[in-house]
Amino acid sequence: MADQKTRCTCARCRMSGLMGPVILITIGALFLIGQYSGRYTFGQLWPVILIVIGLVKVLESTASTEGHTGS
Repeated sequence: MADQKTRCTCARCRMSGLMGPVILITIGALFLIGQYSGRYTFGQLWPVILIVIGLVKVLESTASTEGHTGS
């Protein structure tokens, strides 16, 4: 019998799966702002990435684990 792996669908696991896409979107937005704004550069805006990482981690830690499967 094959060992089937099921993905957890609890809110905390779904939230942790958003980290990569959210960071990529943030980096893209910062480069666009730097490109089209004469006032700001990416070098000035990079701390926003740290803020976004912190926000995602806070949302992940406060999300419900109801229905969590796995260890």
